[in-house]
Amino acid sequence: MLLRQFIFPITSLVLLSACGGSSSSEGNDTYPSSYLQFYNGSANSATTTLTLTDSDEVESTLGSAPFGDSTSLVTVSDESYDLAFTYTDNSGDVQTVLEDQVSMKTSQKTVLFMVDSYEAPKLLNLSFVRDDELDDQFKIYFANLLAENKSMDLYISSSTEDFSDADFVATTAQYGFSEAMTFDNGNYILYLTDAGTQEVILQSPVYSFSYETEYILALRDNAGPLKRKIALDVIGNTTTVYPLEDVNSNAQFRVYNSLNDLDPAQIFVGSTSGTPIFADLAADTLTSYVEIPHGDYRVTLTANEGASQIPNGLLTLNQGQSKSLVFYRDENDQPTVLAVTDSDTPQVYDFVFNVVNVVPDFANVSIYFVPPGKTMETTAYYISSINDATSASITLPLNSYTVLLVRKDLNNNKTLLAQTAEIEFIQGSTYLLVAEKDPDTETGYKISLQY
Repeated sequence: MLLRQFIFPITSLVLLSACGGSSSSEGNDTYPSSYLQFYNGSANSATTTLTLTDSDEVESTLGSAPFGDSTSLVTVSDESYDLAFTYTDNSGDVQTVLEDQVSMKTSQKTVLFMVDSYEAPKLLNLSFVRDDELDDQFKIYFANLLAENKSMDLYISSSTEDFSDADFVATTAQYGFSEAMTFDNGNYILYLTDAGTQEVILQSPVYSFSYETEYILALRDNAGPLKRKIALDVIGNTTTVYPLEDVNSNAQFRVYNSLNDLDPAQIFVGSTSGTPIFADLAADTLTSYVEIPHGDYRVTLTANEGASQIPNGLLTLNQGQSKSLVFYRDENDQPTVLAVTDSDTPQVYDFVFNVVNVVPDFANVSIYFVPPGKTMETTAYYISSINDATSASITLPLNSYTVLLVRKDLNNNKTLLAQTAEIEFIQGSTYLLVAEKDPDTETGYKISLQY
């Protein structure tokens, strides 16, 4: 069985003061300072910056975090601070979304959680004295950040056991935190159920708790294109947050057909003897997502004549993933497919999406996103070089943009290959941009930006 020091009952406290070992509110020699961290749990938020103002009116920036991420753990002085949570809008102006205060004490770690809608977010505060007596052990706190008002149970088992052998950790209500529990360092599996039930709704992959420290397990909604998902984030003492997806979660994919001569096309997943997963897919069309079990799949594209054009494309979908497949012709004029993983960010204030280049005529091209009042030489948003048959990711703030596809020669002379009209992004949409050939345009190339 797992080593457990104690089990505590249900708690929905916003502020906790938990002590480990002989540590006291007066601190300890191992952790002589105060420690502060910020986690962004507001699913429709922008990347948010936390600024501290001390009693001498001196401002300092703790750091910034997008949704589902945290700042690193920062050492601060033992005193009270005014807090300002801000983001930069598409005009470059800093907007304040939340103000509050925090009081720091010696040896205390405080994690600030921003939750609820970004239009009126709430701030939760988990504070505890850091334990200096952990001996090949770790502590976990369980945070329920789900938007739905319900309690959740957390269980844990060793990596060699299953749910029937798991130990109960805590029941936590919405926006609540559990008290700490202590376990031996090692490899574990985590399980989530609705409070009081035994039906597992999330089973994590094996995770190695290898440090003698306190971990926070933050249960949150997943704001990506795959709906009905939750994730369990492991928050440690660095800016890296590890999201644990359900090992039994489905995945999804969508398809873009850039093959003008294969119009319409049929897309099969697995056997081609059954019904195509996408039938009569027109050229220059992006399908909706189709949800399927995670795994490895053979993907086949055929034309209406029935001849197999891409008989052995490979699609790998991990748990909770969303992917886009782009069918195109390579430099040898053979049809092939390229898969990219779509972002699971909220796509509300910031848009993170894939750019795919399937123009085989040049070694690489450049792509510029030009907001109103700017030019390609003054815009801050561009991909300076993207090779043929490759993809890149870009993050753009909510705005309207004109997109330019540009070729640069060895002397940096530029040729405009394609240009869009002004495009205004739609919040909540997952975009895909494809730079491709098109014999029907004046230049022979075009940009397809679809969602």
